Amino acid sequence: MTLTRSVVLVGVICGGVLPSAVPAQELGPNVRKVKDGIYVQSAREVNSTVGIVLTREGVVLVDTGQTPADWREVEAAVRKLTPLPVRYLINTEVHPDHTAGNFVFSPPAVVINHWGAADAMRKADNPARYANASPEIRAAAEGYRLMTPHVEYHDKLTLHVGERTFELLRLRNVHSEADTAVWLPSERVLFAASVAIPNSLNNIRPFVALADMLAAIRMMRALGPEVVVPGHGSFGTTGMFDENERYFGLLIERVGAMVRQGRTLDQIQKELRMPEYRHWAYQERMPTNIDAAYRAVTQK
Repeated sequence: MTLTRSVVLVGVICGGVLPSAVPAQELGPNVRKVKDGIYVQSAREVNSTVGIVLTREGVVLVDTGQTPADWREVEAAVRKLTPLPVRYLINTEVHPDHTAGNFVFSPPAVVINHWGAADAMRKADNPARYANASPEIRAAAEGYRLMTPHVEYHDKLTLHVGERTFELLRLRNVHSEADTAVWLPSERVLFAASVAIPNSLNNIRPFVALADMLAAIRMMRALGPEVVVPGHGSFGTTGMFDENERYFGLLIERVGAMVRQGRTLDQIQKELRMPEYRHWAYQERMPTNIDAAYRAVTQK
């Protein structure tokens, strides 16, 4: 099903109450409670995150995890938390470290992302993705098949599931071909996709614009979330937005100064230093960051 405008999907309210929460320590070492009925799974600090949101109608997942082992940990945690099914699975981007596990939960889950996600996922799919993995990973990935979104929305979609409301917000040109933030206004919890990653350099692709990344950061911060769950890394506060905005501002300022001095992109790639952020993970991504800043200051 493809949606061409802002839409409200309304679920049928079932009887009963929200299932009792299981102590977080019983859900596995990588699952942490965010708020009542809301959990996050991430195996390592830089790994992709998974949101598990319980409702009276069933579960809403946000992404599926970095590896097949993560998919199965999420699957086991859901079974411990509730007998209800996974009703919806929202992908915040198209990359396999967020989407390859869709098949584990769908069917019955309805998979949702922004328009263009399915096409991008089909183009990048590798059916033999786990053929050369360890026996443990191959076992966890057994039955793998590409599961693209059933619903692709434009701009915004509001999803009502039981007592909870989920607002899906398009993030334009910020990380992948289709990116979605998931906002729970009543709980003030935001799943912020992979725009602002705490203490890490982002992998900025050629079609991504820093102006769009900064606009997305400001839009999400303006929502006033109490808890921000990034696409990678530990959940926290809007402070991660502030830190990423400072970083990009300083990067653009320094690249701009070097452009005005007549430096070429190749020279800037070799000479520019960002010592304030040398403790951030993925320093090998600095060239893509510099390239994005160079485009920002030369293509105005």
